[in-house]
This record gives sequence, C-alpha cells and structure tokens, in this order.
Amino acid sequence: MEKAFITIRTDDFIKRQATELLANMGMDMTTGINVFLRSLVRSGQIPFTISSEPSVEYREWMKQELAKSYELAQNPETPRMSHEEFWREFDGVNQ
Repeated sequence: MEKAFITIRTDDFIKRQATELLANMGMDMTTGINVFLRSLVRSGQIPFTISSEPSVEYREWMKQELAKSYELAQNPETPRMSHEEFWREFDGVNQ
C-alpha cells in the first residue's frame, strides 16, 4: 500500500507527553496517529468524547497551576514586567 505523509503542528509539551505515553504502550507517534485514524475511519466518528466540560484531571491541574501563580504573584521577589515588556517578549517568541 502506498504511504502518504501528514504534517501536523502541535504544542511541544503535548508532543513530548504523547511521545512518552505512546512509548509506554509500545508505539511511536506514527503508530499512535495511525491507530487514531483507523479508529476514526472504522467507526465514522472521533474515537473519544469531546466536551465543553473540562475533565477532572484538567480541573485539578488548573487548580494547582492557579495556586502556583497566586503564590508567585504574592512573592515580592518575583520578577515583574510591564504590559509593554510582556507583549514585546510574547511577540518575539511567536514570530
């Protein structure tokens, strides 16, 4: 069977996590994506539930991240930057 190439973009952090999880299952990224695509084609639908409600795991993670952010914001030694500095740095990263 002739092979086709797919190029996708994703967050580097998500890619690293997915690569590690797939490796723990004995798969590489290509195999994992092919499993997803075959399941999609076989069932005619995305093989997992998509919801506007965040998962319990995500909500717990977000609570922890917000608590860390709050602690950093309360610490007077936390480096600060102006809005202008933030956007200048942000634009530099996203070019």
